[in-house]
Formats: sequence, C-alpha cells, structure tokens
Amino acid sequence: MFSRRPSLPELPRADFRRRFLPALIAFGIHAGNWRALAFLTLLLAASPLSAPVAGTAQDAAQAALEPHAVILIYHRFGEDDVPVTNIRVDQFAEHLRILKEGGYHVLPLTAVVAALRARQSLPDRTVAITVDDAWRSFAEVGWPMLKQAGFPVTLFVSTDAADRGGHRLLDWNDIRRLHREGVALGHHGAAHLHMIAEGVESSRADLERADARWRAEFGAVPKVFAYPYGEYDPTLIELAKKRGFVAALAQFSSVASPAEDLFALPRFAFNEHYGDPARFRLVSQALALPVAKIRPSDPVLGREANPPRFGFSLTRPVAGWQQVACYASATGRAEVILLKEERRVEVRLPAPFPPGRQRINCTLPAGGGRWFWFGRFFYVPGGPLD
Repeated sequence: MFSRRPSLPELPRADFRRRFLPALIAFGIHAGNWRALAFLTLLLAASPLSAPVAGTAQDAAQAALEPHAVILIYHRFGEDDVPVTNIRVDQFAEHLRILKEGGYHVLPLTAVVAALRARQSLPDRTVAITVDDAWRSFAEVGWPMLKQAGFPVTLFVSTDAADRGGHRLLDWNDIRRLHREGVALGHHGAAHLHMIAEGVESSRADLERADARWRAEFGAVPKVFAYPYGEYDPTLIELAKKRGFVAALAQFSSVASPAEDLFALPRFAFNEHYGDPARFRLVSQALALPVAKIRPSDPVLGREANPPRFGFSLTRPVAGWQQVACYASATGRAEVILLKEERRVEVRLPAPFPPGRQRINCTLPAGGGRWFWFGRFFYVPGGPLD
C-alpha cells in the first residue's frame, strides 16, 4: 500500500500575499518578465494586506516629499533592426500616455539638476527625458511625439557623429533646427569613447576636441555631460568637474536624489525588451531609497575587488526594510546581509562579475503600489575593449 506524502500546511491567502508577493515582484523587476510582473503587481494591489511587512503608504508619502527624480534615457525610435537600442513607436506612445495621464511632472533636465544641486524639493513623480547619440529617428519620430505631448527633452550629441551626419545620424543643421524648436542639447564627447578603457588623458583630449566643435557650431559648450555608454570612474568624475560641467549622467537603474553624485547621476534605459508598460509604470514612479555610506566608491573592479563587497546604510527608518532584494547582472540574486542596529545592507555575490559593464539593483516595496529602487554600475577590466 502506498501512502501519500504529508502535505505542507496551507498558508492563508493574505499571509502568502504579504510574505511572498513582494519577493516575486522584485524577481520580476530584475528578471525582466514584464507580463508576469504586471499580473503580480495587480494581485498585490488587490490584496487585503492587513499587516504589510514591507513599506507602508506613509513611507511612500515621506519619500515623495524628499528631492528625487527619475531620469529616462532613449536612443533610437522605430528602428526595428536594432532592438537593443531601439524603442518601438507603440511602446513610446504608451510611455508618453502614461506620463500625460498619470499625474507626472516632466521637467527639463537642467531644472532637475539645479534642484538636486541645491537640495530643493521637486514635485512627486518628477521625470526628465534624455536621448543619447542624435540618431535621425529622434528627429523624425521621437521629437514630434514629445513635442505633441508638450514634454521637454535633452539630446546628448557626439560631435564626430554630427560632423558625419548621414542616413541615420543627424548633422549640425538638423541639430540647430531641433534646438530652435525647443530641444535642449547636452555634451556627449567627440568620438563616443569607452572612456574607462581609453584612460583619462585620451578622454580629456576627446572632450577638448568636442568643445572646439561646439564653440564653432553654437558659440558655447553645453554644461551637462553624458558619459558614453554610461561608463565612469573617479578620475572621469574629476575630469568632468574640471571641464566646467554642472553635472554628468551615467546609465544604471536608480532614482536621482541628493544621495547620488551629481557627476554620476543614474538614468533608467529603455529599449524594445525593457519597454513594456508594466516596467515603465514601476520605473517612472520609483522612489529614492534614503541611503548613505555607499561602498565601494570606485565602480571599477580589479581582480582583488571582484566580486564587490557592495553595501549601503539607510539614513532613516523604513518599514520592512529587511525585505530589500538585490540582483546582479550575470550572477542573479545576491545574498543580502542585514546589520539591523546600523540599518545597513551588505550585498554579496555568489561569483565574480565577468569582464565588461555590470550592475547591482536593489528594490523594496514602498507602499501605495510604489517601489524604492537603488542601483549601482560596475566595470570589470579585461574585456575586448581594454
């Protein structure tokens, strides 16, 4: 006679939602399964969470009052043969609809930078839109849609590309026309260098050459810089400061706040794979986790520093902060070590990062259907560019 395996005790539905849905949603955020994520988010919102173990609506309300902004980055629009940097027209239209109808404040990037520099308040759900590389599809597709929506945008231009122009790249005449129509312009270097791999002297020469072209074409040099490929290190941050920029933008998933370095501001990237409305809603209303004492300070990982011993401290109490979930590119979910008396989170990876650009993202339910989102960029030398 066969005996049935004893069944596990059934978990009450409300307890399941309280205890496991936040973790499942965090996994969906980092894994990019946006259809499943949309379903789980709706399920969590509909759950009778009588005793939530993650952030509360009060946490979200307090975080909303603290200076923060979500900075978005796009590249190409409707260029379906390059999906890794392209956003489909229907996806972008949905993004703009969400921003238009969802109570957002889409501000010029310069206004966001000025507020962060002065530690002044920004409206909740503040968003700034940026576009890198000056592809022609921005002028033909992206900008007309933004202009119709009434949203400001900053276009970061690499001067060598503008000198070439062509079938897919905007030239200086195109860029002047866009500027007259209201597009703000940003500095993106000359040759779109991998600056970390090329070194600070080559990067300085590249910026000097770009400055000369800006002065020749516009009579002035843009004051906001975007690192090509979003790659930066402490020497490049110092270079950007000394060149007279007021801010510099990277590319990693995190909310811009006074906790971030003004010369390594995060931006959330969107393309066809990461352009689903479910992800866009989560990202666009994300809140800044109140952090300090972020380690390591240098994103470049030598052999002895890889995997990184990543960690940060919370500057104020956040309900349920112990449920923070962290994921790393290439290695997956990371171990989280909590030092409760210090409100500190230490993140440990199961294996070293491979060469190239890498990242760690940490998320935490903030209450009210919103999420705290904090991430960091890392770079491991030894790839084909080094």
